[in-house]
Amino acid sequence: MRLIIHHNTHYHYEDAPKHLIQLLRLSPREDAHQRVINWHISTPGKQTLFKDAFGNLTHTHMLSSPLPDVHLQVSGIVDVAALVMGVVPDDHRTHTVPAMTYLVPTPLTTSFSAIDELAQSALPHGMHTGIDALVLARAICQAVLYRAGNTDVTSTAKQAFELASGVCQDHAHVMIAACRSLLVPARYVSGYVDPGNSRAAASHAWVDVWLQNSWVSIDVTNGIYASDSHCRLAIGRDYLDACPVRGMREGGQTEQLDVSVTVESLQQ
Repeated sequence: MRLIIHHNTHYHYEDAPKHLIQLLRLSPREDAHQRVINWHISTPGKQTLFKDAFGNLTHTHMLSSPLPDVHLQVSGIVDVAALVMGVVPDDHRTHTVPAMTYLVPTPLTTSFSAIDELAQSALPHGMHTGIDALVLARAICQAVLYRAGNTDVTSTAKQAFELASGVCQDHAHVMIAACRSLLVPARYVSGYVDPGNSRAAASHAWVDVWLQNSWVSIDVTNGIYASDSHCRLAIGRDYLDACPVRGMREGGQTEQLDVSVTVESLQQ
């Protein structure tokens, strides 16, 4: 499927910051089933490109004297091949860390007794196949209802589970915690999706699960395998490893953030 993507981010500060540096994971990954037709990132500062520890294409830009308004504009076209039952094709270029790395808990994905109990109840014989992963994803969505406004980017899997509500990021964190409690490596994926009639927004998050020596991609929020409607930007242990924009500034006081994302799909 061909995805046409536009992503605009606008920061407004009460007073212009003295310094601003941002890390941008806003370029599609070089995965075997994705082909970038064209892609452009516009920032007010000079960009420096590198690959991070997880193989994500990453830019930094720094502003010594930023204005009160900072605009980031991303647009491009990506061809994404369908995945068979969510299996991500093997590609040695993206093998940067061992799968076992994704068994290590992080503050955002640390499990606790209630998540462990849900995982054991949904999968009493453990997780072995992609179908098992879907069973767990659907159990998580019944326990954590999709509802915006109750969580934010600092919310942990435990907090979202106790609130019994959250968004795709929270579903991903709970899924990762549950998988790790079953001793199955799982990693966070950020990207774009053609939402169609689903609950997912155009900017989305989902999970890869390590099963039978392959990564199986699970859209937890929708209880389906990720496939050709999903464009992958970045992977990591959690949101902080894979978030599209992360930065620091000196000054600026109150920050107002506006984000607009559109994804249009064309069948090929």
